[in-house]
Amino acid sequence: MKPLWEWIKRSLSRFVPDHVHDPFGLVRRMLASGKRAAFFTLWLTGLGVVLTPVDLLLQFVERARRKGATGARERAARAGPFLIVCGPARSGTTLVYQVLAENLDVAYVRNFTVMFSRSPVLATRLFARRKSQQQADSGRGRYENYYGKTSGMQAPSEANHLWNQWTATDASGFRTRLTDDGAARMADFLTRFSLSAERPVLCKNNNVNAFADAIDANLDDCHFICLRREPLYLAQSLLRARQEINGDIEQSYGVVDTNETGDASDPVAQVVKQVRYLDRLAEEQQQRVGRDRFWIVDYEDFCRDPNTLVHRVRTEILGEGSADDRPSAAIPPFENTNSDTDTTLLSAIRRALDDDGILPSA
Repeated sequence: MKPLWEWIKRSLSRFVPDHVHDPFGLVRRMLASGKRAAFFTLWLTGLGVVLTPVDLLLQFVERARRKGATGARERAARAGPFLIVCGPARSGTTLVYQVLAENLDVAYVRNFTVMFSRSPVLATRLFARRKSQQQADSGRGRYENYYGKTSGMQAPSEANHLWNQWTATDASGFRTRLTDDGAARMADFLTRFSLSAERPVLCKNNNVNAFADAIDANLDDCHFICLRREPLYLAQSLLRARQEINGDIEQSYGVVDTNETGDASDPVAQVVKQVRYLDRLAEEQQQRVGRDRFWIVDYEDFCRDPNTLVHRVRTEILGEGSADDRPSAAIPPFENTNSDTDTTLLSAIRRALDDDGILPSA
């Protein structure tokens, strides 16, 4: 029984984030959420463990196909462009990712690849459906998500089962470091994925706001959309995530400054410093990569008018049409989730933001 249990733990480690210290508690909270995307994620994760032997077999086929491919330089020249959505956890990155995936002619990793994390390119060729079929099956509920997890086999996946193979953890347990080896394997995968689909590639990973420059150094023709959210509501949502995902308001959620030595006994003060750090991180990455390829987009602006961003990506990155063309109003506005769910907590956050200089004092 011990070898079987060790195999199960190794398999689960591909799907459970390192910062989750109580996975069984997380499962209970996901079930209690009532969210369809949460139920689907649990079911899909279990199915991924069960189908590991199939994934191992497909892995050999994918490796054989890779060996027969053209040279790396020739492949890279025919691949791309690559568009990566990133930004703070709880800032609207999943919604932006879903909308772009639905409205642009791009390839993206889909949820069913969780079952085939060792052979995602081959699995995509075998099982991906046309976008028109996917939209007909999904309805308006296709934009639902649960902390980055979407529902539906064909829905866009944040692909942590792949990013976790390329990135390394920092002191907080979040994967914010991209090693040279990881960067090379990431670039190879995205290149092969683009060539296999014969399309540009769209992907999403929140933590890329910490290492976009490393991706840029290893992958040609890459572009980044980094979300930014109103600080008051970002802080509130991060505190809620501590409870709902970690089960502990004292444990951080999302990318944090691991060099910060603030008051560890005050979660509100911690989150306010985190929000300040995330803003600074985005600005630093924009300076390193360049404003033309690292865009900082406000979540609230996107919700008011999603068509403008879709049009900008289509014209400036994908080269379709002219930037002077007026964007079509095909996508209705979204209601953002900035709500005053806890006035006492919001008052504490507002005071901390004022003290930290993030919000102007009245």
